[in-house]
Amino acid sequence: MDETPPTPTRPPQDESSEPDRRTGQPVDRDAAPESGPDVRDELFDVDRVIGSFLRESSLWPVLVVLLGSGGAFAAALMVLAFVDRNPFAAAALVLIFGVTVDVGHRAWTRPHYRNGALLLGLLWMMGFVFAGFAVWSGIAFSG
Repeated sequence: MDETPPTPTRPPQDESSEPDRRTGQPVDRDAAPESGPDVRDELFDVDRVIGSFLRESSLWPVLVVLLGSGGAFAAALMVLAFVDRNPFAAAALVLIFGVTVDVGHRAWTRPHYRNGALLLGLLWMMGFVFAGFAVWSGIAFSG
C-alpha cells in the first residue's frame, strides 16, 4: 500500500491580511496607517535650500549663474514688453510681478518665505540692470 505523505496546507487567509514581502508577517491592509512623524517634516523645503545657497560661499558661483540667467530672462521680457511693445511679454511680466508680490507678502507675514523673496528681489534687480545696459548700449534697439 502506497501512501502519499500529507501535504502541508496553509491556513486560509483573507485578502486583507497578506504577508509582507520583507518580513513575512501578516499585514492588515484595512488598518489605519501608523501615526508617525509629521509628513511636512519630511518634505522638500525650498526656502531652506535657497538659504543654503545664500549662506554657503562655496555655492555662490551657482547663485551667480542663477541670477545671471534669471536676470537675462527678465531683461529680455522687459525689453520685449516696453521697447517692442509685445503684449505676451507684458502679460508674462505681470504674471511674474504678481508672483513676486505674493511671495513678498508671505515673507512679510511668515518667516518661511524670506529667502525666496530675497532671491526674487535679486532676480528683478539683475533684470533691471541688464535691461538698462541693453537700452544704454543700444542692443535693445538693434533688430
